[in-house]
Amino acid sequence: MKPIRIAFAALFILPILILSPLYAFLPAALMGGERKVRHLRRCGHFIGNSICFFLGVRVHVDGQENNPEGGNICYMSNHQSMLDIAAFVGAANLWASVIVKAELKKVPIVNMWCNAIECVYIERKSPHDAIKAIFQGVEKLKSGGNMLIYPEGTRSKTGELGEMKSGSLKLATRAKATIVPITVKGMRPGLEDIRNFRIVHAYVSIGKPIPTAGLDDEGLKVLDQVVYGAIAKRYAELPGRS
Repeated sequence: MKPIRIAFAALFILPILILSPLYAFLPAALMGGERKVRHLRRCGHFIGNSICFFLGVRVHVDGQENNPEGGNICYMSNHQSMLDIAAFVGAANLWASVIVKAELKKVPIVNMWCNAIECVYIERKSPHDAIKAIFQGVEKLKSGGNMLIYPEGTRSKTGELGEMKSGSLKLATRAKATIVPITVKGMRPGLEDIRNFRIVHAYVSIGKPIPTAGLDDEGLKVLDQVVYGAIAKRYAELPGRS
């Protein structure tokens, strides 16, 4: 069942991706500044929605009114599936840099989109690279960019919430960024755990922003409980299984 469903979706998704240099990056090369970013973001939004649609995933989004305007925003989300990014730029219509595996530099077209959202590349086996990635992320936030962080460090194999590492908060606190907790639920049945051809209902919930600029020492000590607590609470509230 899983191979058939993925193969069917790939018939539509692959052409959309393969042609993206023509309809996304070629026009973007003739633009500049904000026009270029807006165009690539629209195209990324289209691709993200298309991936979920052809895989039969209906993404329900709430809390969009909580998303702050401007930059220096650090989105922190639990991580369930490879579809999480598609839902983030697609249904949720958010745009942020992500820390990704260095191997993606070698994947054609995918590497173009990684560069478009200004991804930070990391060699996962190198502790030095991990520290370097944090500093790069801090600089992106300080310069007005946005970052998407997965505090669990890897995708949950069960769909349930994994252990969220408090060290990931340093990227936000060092940049004095505003943290926006994001809760994802129900994504794995759309790809990793496909069972049938039924529509999969998945959820992305955008939580209330948590400023870090004015936090004192006590506030910093409990920040992980505040952020991860908000994700866990919303996860329990959302319908359906993981």
